[in-house]
Amino acid sequence: MPLIVLDPGHGEKGNPHTTKAGFYEGTQNFILAGKLRSKLEAAGFTVLTTRESVTDDPSLEERGRLAGENGADMFISIHSNAPGANAPNYSEVCGSEVFYSVTDKEWNVPVARKLNAAVVEAMQTKDRGIKIRLYPERDDVDYYGVIRHSAQSGCKHAFLIEHGFHTNPHDSSVLQSDEGLERIAEAEARVICEVFRM
Repeated sequence: MPLIVLDPGHGEKGNPHTTKAGFYEGTQNFILAGKLRSKLEAAGFTVLTTRESVTDDPSLEERGRLAGENGADMFISIHSNAPGANAPNYSEVCGSEVFYSVTDKEWNVPVARKLNAAVVEAMQTKDRGIKIRLYPERDDVDYYGVIRHSAQSGCKHAFLIEHGFHTNPHDSSVLQSDEGLERIAEAEARVICEVFRM
């Protein structure tokens, strides 16, 4: 029975949505993770989350190491994005992208592509592609702490999904909608089921 670790990024009020008061990346990540967890458990997976309560906000190391220390088969960190504060056309920047661990490219690349395509379709947003971000002057170490600590603790199938931009009216409207989050969770669950043949 595969074990999946879901990491709803940030804490309860981390990164407010700029498009509508009262919405936060951290809270919407938590809701999305709960929906995805339910679907995966119904399909037969064992699922752990790094935040059991919406108010939890563990360190990046604690989040990543939860996967390796429990022998997880996959680690997924759930986020939404924002451009730099001085970016031109700030509110127009949109789209989904998936970062994956450098430690097992052969396995991670096709899975990242499938996850990103599923999110793009569910959100009807721009495809910003799949990416690796490496630690400065290292070509074998992941930059993002959650991915790095997951991989270094033993779970090399580690991903960070940027579910659109919470600064963009269209993307954020999907993330603020229960129906939108349900669509995303269903799409991601289908991919994970396909990957593990569940």
